[in-house]
Amino acid sequence: MELWLSIYAVLMAILGLYSAVNITLNLLYFRRLGKVSRKDEGPLISIVIPARNEEKNIGKLLDSLIVQDYSNIEILVINDQSTDRTGEILEEYAARDSRIRIFETENGKKLNSNGKINALLQLIPHATGEYIIATDADTIHAPDCVSHAYSVMKTHNLDIISGFPKEICSSYFGSICISAMMLTYVFVPQWLVYRFPIPAATFAIGQFIMMRKDAYDETGGYDRLRNEICDDIGIVRLFVRSGKRYAFLDMSSHSSCVMYRTGKESFNGIERSIAGVIPTKASLFIPIAIIVLLLLHIAFSPIAAIMLLIFSFSSKAILMTAGSILVIAAWYAGCKSARWRKRISIACPFTILVIVIMYLHSFLRSITGKGFEWKGRIVGGK
Repeated sequence: MELWLSIYAVLMAILGLYSAVNITLNLLYFRRLGKVSRKDEGPLISIVIPARNEEKNIGKLLDSLIVQDYSNIEILVINDQSTDRTGEILEEYAARDSRIRIFETENGKKLNSNGKINALLQLIPHATGEYIIATDADTIHAPDCVSHAYSVMKTHNLDIISGFPKEICSSYFGSICISAMMLTYVFVPQWLVYRFPIPAATFAIGQFIMMRKDAYDETGGYDRLRNEICDDIGIVRLFVRSGKRYAFLDMSSHSSCVMYRTGKESFNGIERSIAGVIPTKASLFIPIAIIVLLLLHIAFSPIAAIMLLIFSFSSKAILMTAGSILVIAAWYAGCKSARWRKRISIACPFTILVIVIMYLHSFLRSITGKGFEWKGRIVGGK
């Protein structure tokens, strides 16, 4: 027992030290990457938006796009068989701004089980810009969002970028689920992946992806991702495998998103993303078990540290406590940078536990062939 406690304490200290160093380097990297001279003029940029039953969101998104300080844009929206007022709202905006063009997905045309990829495959061929920005209907972009993203891509000679917007959710549990994305801030060395991109370590979020159109065409784009659960992770990893230049950045000052409104929506949506980031195949049982055990290790380490301090004020207790504090502090720093509320930022152990539950649930859904729900459709199922 003493040996296992010693190993547990040392491992937690190592994880704590790593997370503290990594979040520091990541935040410095985000700041350095975002420090660019603003370019408000340049080539045509096509903004592509799949919209399915988005009457509550689409107007706010379009309002934010038509006032961009980078005006050389075209806004292409595909109404993906919506059953609400989405189509009517789109027609109203298209009549007011000639840069907005509306398309409809073809009834019965099933290019892919993932409805979003299906919509993007039908929409992107209409894009005429030198760059493409793929965004979701539930996002809102600050007036400098497009110019900032273009400036970053141009300055650093990049082929594809993605980044977290500020995430907004009225549900506390829903916010906890969404903040699972902080794993990529705290434990993934974005500063290192930028220099030495490895597909498995790259990350993207579909709320904001910008790519060079010629690079997209060279890789084969979404046409190569017909069976992907997550379009965003799939496209960025395809670019990296094809030798394209990639970067992940902090977009929380330039974009915001009401991705999900309830805890249930958040749980179901984020577990799909987790399944896209971390493989959930039955043949990978051992690495899956290791991931789960490491996450549980982090989740329960504060309780273990307190118990050790109460019953045995020893080197093990000190190592465990120090490691736990460092991980929670790193998580807090990442959440603060991404503009999360304080009560979400300090909930690291609870969030990690929820991540484990979502991951195990996504694992079961994957191996049983049930797939995941997206916009009323099942993706990734058999």
